Amino acid sequence: MLLALLSSICLFRNFIYMAQSEGYLRSVEASLSVTNGYPIWKLFQSRVLGPYTIKILSFASSDAYMAAHITFHIVAVAIAGFLCWRLGRKYGGNDQSALLALTVFISCFALIIAPPWLYSWDLIDIIVFLFFIDLVLSRASLVWFLSLFAVAIWNRDSANFIALWLIVDPIIRYLNARWQKLTPIIPFDWRRVIAGLVCIATGIILAESLKRNLMIEQIGPKIFPNEPISADNRYNIVFGFNMQLLKQSLTEFDHHFWFIVPALYVLVATLGLRFTLRDPQRYVSLYVVLLALLMSLVTFALFFEMRVYLILIPFIVIFSVILLRPISAETKST
Repeated sequence: MLLALLSSICLFRNFIYMAQSEGYLRSVEASLSVTNGYPIWKLFQSRVLGPYTIKILSFASSDAYMAAHITFHIVAVAIAGFLCWRLGRKYGGNDQSALLALTVFISCFALIIAPPWLYSWDLIDIIVFLFFIDLVLSRASLVWFLSLFAVAIWNRDSANFIALWLIVDPIIRYLNARWQKLTPIIPFDWRRVIAGLVCIATGIILAESLKRNLMIEQIGPKIFPNEPISADNRYNIVFGFNMQLLKQSLTEFDHHFWFIVPALYVLVATLGLRFTLRDPQRYVSLYVVLLALLMSLVTFALFFEMRVYLILIPFIVIFSVILLRPISAETKST
């Protein structure tokens, strides 16, 4: 845990050096605005877990909010680092795998992080999906997934990917059993499918309710009048705009090295495919969720806003750990 904490402090200092105090203050103000009912964008208003946790840490004082935000940032990244170490040890089987997982986490975080925006919900997303992947690989019961969703949905609607897995996994397992003519026949798990559908419906209702009851005004259109985001839509489709940026990243040199973004997509998709081929019956559902996540990023997230890719780190970490594990160990754990 100490190593994870030291790594978190180093990563925080790295971000501060890049963003400078003025740049970091913009992220702090964006988080505070959610608690005041004046979010930058309407879709931010339902992401209350991080901003209100920070508000509690600041004892509801606006003056202390920045100090609380810094504390939250460092602690959240330290927890994520420790969970990566734990995940590596649990599924890699030794301290070397644990250290590998932590190293991959630190490297990916340092590569992805870029000023000026870094929100509390982006950091919580890493923690949520580290827990999610652990639950998937450990074949946890339905109640664990529902509990994780119940917490994660207050952070961000990315929690719906947990619900998506609950729907997809029983379907794929049932179809695979039918295709391979396994005996005894695996029954279709209606409970998980229904639970996943209920979670998605609940998440949509909760998000809309939070926006209607907490938001006074979104201030983004006034601050960023030229931003390719509509003030009225629940989700903003920027796929066409992102395709232009993708072409630009591959054809024009820039000191930001934006080609890292398409390279990251290729890396995650390729590692995920190799990971899935280790044990398709167990892993293909997780890969389907990953592909859905990648498609949602391309469709709804701005291409060069690097913070959105932090959610991919848990997948890269577990792929690295599993792929370096001997096939014999994989067979024994099946």
